[in-house]
Amino acid sequence: MSPPADRRRTGARGTYFFLSYAHSAPPPGARADADVWVGQFFADLTDEVRRQARPVAGMRIGFFDQHIPLGADWKAALAEALGDAEVFVPLYSPGYFSRPWALGEQESFRARLTAAGSARLTAGHLTPVLWIPFPPWEAHPELDGALDLGRDVPEYAADGLRAFCMLASYRAQYELLLSRLASRIVHTAERRPMGPSRAPGLDEVVRPAPTDPDFVVAVLAPTRDRLPADRDPAGYAASGRLWRPYGRSQQLPAAEYAVSTAERLGLSARTEDFAQASALLDRRPAVLLVDPWIAAAPDAAGVLARLLRGLREWVVPLVVTDDDDSQDATRWATEVTQLLQDAGLPQVKRACSMPEFVDLMPALVTEARRQFLKYGPVVPFEPPPEPVPSLRDGLPAAGSTVSTDPASTDPASPPDDPAPPRPHGENR
Repeated sequence: MSPPADRRRTGARGTYFFLSYAHSAPPPGARADADVWVGQFFADLTDEVRRQARPVAGMRIGFFDQHIPLGADWKAALAEALGDAEVFVPLYSPGYFSRPWALGEQESFRARLTAAGSARLTAGHLTPVLWIPFPPWEAHPELDGALDLGRDVPEYAADGLRAFCMLASYRAQYELLLSRLASRIVHTAERRPMGPSRAPGLDEVVRPAPTDPDFVVAVLAPTRDRLPADRDPAGYAASGRLWRPYGRSQQLPAAEYAVSTAERLGLSARTEDFAQASALLDRRPAVLLVDPWIAAAPDAAGVLARLLRGLREWVVPLVVTDDDDSQDATRWATEVTQLLQDAGLPQVKRACSMPEFVDLMPALVTEARRQFLKYGPVVPFEPPPEPVPSLRDGLPAAGSTVSTDPASTDPASPPDDPAPPRPHGENR
């Protein structure tokens, strides 16, 4: 006989639930990509779970990615949180199933459930929610589990829980489903706990990035062997893309944080040194991270001359400095900003701290994509080649005519999709 659940969990760390969602591109003028209603729902669910739960020492109530410290390794932090969670709560929306990052979280947790083995043990540990309704032509088998939460509430399938969270007219339905979801989380976490176990990292469960990425993060910074005279070498490396402008406050190079932002928004991305990135920057949207100390480097004249030859409209620059750096970069930041503006980029952003850098990045990625859609190269459409006639297909009967009406020759061809396209940036 298994020991009582409470005894197995005595002194265990862990989390009642992990909230997973699809990140949205921020609207023009906004900076952060966090959906305010996801944050509100997380707070409401946390309060309701806390009200119903009887947590043991070391258990926390809920986790979502806005809890990750700014300078942390995001993927490592997510793997740790997924390994601690008892219940995985994905907020299903049209954007969820097109986001490798969100799907990677779900696949990581599912791999952990598979490793746990027993279906009896793992039942209820993945509890999806219908966050935003899907168009009728878009079907996913996972949606049935999400609809189970509110089959007795007709508005839930029609409008989704996000609408309940937003609108006061749905307050009664929202509180009903919130209480029901919290009850399921508490029941699973306290009656059938898995206990912490390893969850695969996102890189282990997400398909490898293609060699030709959707997005580029280029870095223009001195390497350690070509620093300006008297510049502190801390934060510099053999490659510019390994530059860490915020020193000990960041676990990864700055470019990797920018790549993570692009990936959370559904783009494959990679980092490049600016000197080697010209071919990619000609055909892919990009953020260019600029260390103003490049203007004081021994080879500054050549590097900046290349910069002045003109950047594509879809390469969005960010001048990165650190207000806590004992060496003042104001002079060089002003100089580099002016050079960028002279190159035809009037709106040059500057990040002076790690929080500001993280806060700006979603908007910069989105702006680069917007500019690429507006000014990027047009790929000509090439229709598929005509099929080669085959005697196996037979010939028309004598006296018959061959119709030139495509509808008559291909009755299975669907009509044009009458639905309007989604507005740019709507990804949820």
